Amino acid sequence: MISADDLRVFLEVARRRRLTEAAKHLQINHTTVSRHITRLEQAAGHRLFDRHVDGWSLTEAGTHLIEHAEAIDAALLAAQEECLTAGPSISGRVRVIAPDGFGTYMLLPGLGELRRQHPALVVEIVTANRHESLTPREFDLAVTIERPQARAVDVHKLTDFTLAFYASPEYLAAHSPITTVDDLYDHSLIWYVDDALEHSTFNLLYELLPRAQAQIQTNYIAGHIEAAAAGLGVAFLPTFIGDNSPQVRRLHQIDARVRRSYWMSVPRDLARLARVRLMATFVTKVIAAHKVGSVLTA
Repeated sequence: MISADDLRVFLEVARRRRLTEAAKHLQINHTTVSRHITRLEQAAGHRLFDRHVDGWSLTEAGTHLIEHAEAIDAALLAAQEECLTAGPSISGRVRVIAPDGFGTYMLLPGLGELRRQHPALVVEIVTANRHESLTPREFDLAVTIERPQARAVDVHKLTDFTLAFYASPEYLAAHSPITTVDDLYDHSLIWYVDDALEHSTFNLLYELLPRAQAQIQTNYIAGHIEAAAAGLGVAFLPTFIGDNSPQVRRLHQIDARVRRSYWMSVPRDLARLARVRLMATFVTKVIAAHKVGSVLTA
């Protein structure tokens, strides 16, 4: 007889393609993972994986089984969710992955009302500026700057947003005037660490200034604001953040902006869960309250 525990381990190995990675995620050792797979293959009467040096891949039998395994896993999650949400307040744990600026300046400040309504809900906001390797099992909801390519997720466009240049009044008074985009080549620029940039998503600065080199580099947008406020240079910030930072002012005199979009992804097997639906609604309401899209022409 096939065990639900064996199916759960089978799903993780199929998703991660390595015993050690699956074991790490499940918080068990790799020999235990191997035992689960062996037992499942014996119960199924078929070999479910081909073992390769570069990872494990599903056999034809494994491919047929995975759809049923995912359906069972989703049903178990839904049953657990109904138990957790039987009362008027939603409980449980929900993990949101979002870009640093969005998570820090958009989501966190708006959590107060949500927490008052659902005090037993545990909210994890993981800020990450690299999303190319995300898998649906790593999040309940993800906000990304580029439309995600992952399968088995429902994707919705949230809003457009714009980035522009900001500096402190003291910096602008002490340095040469900035009247054109090319003038920025003569100024100290504040941006993300070069070797930590995702290939296209966070190369936004260099779309406008392809020959530029940021002299101050940090992977946290709060660091960009603090560096600009301290007079260390010119920062390239989302306008919904920069326009609300009193220490810096936007360089309206130059027409140098980049437009991007925020996208929301929810794994399909989690989309019916009350805590995930609640968080998706919260994200949408927060964006509407901040009127993020309205800054495009500001």
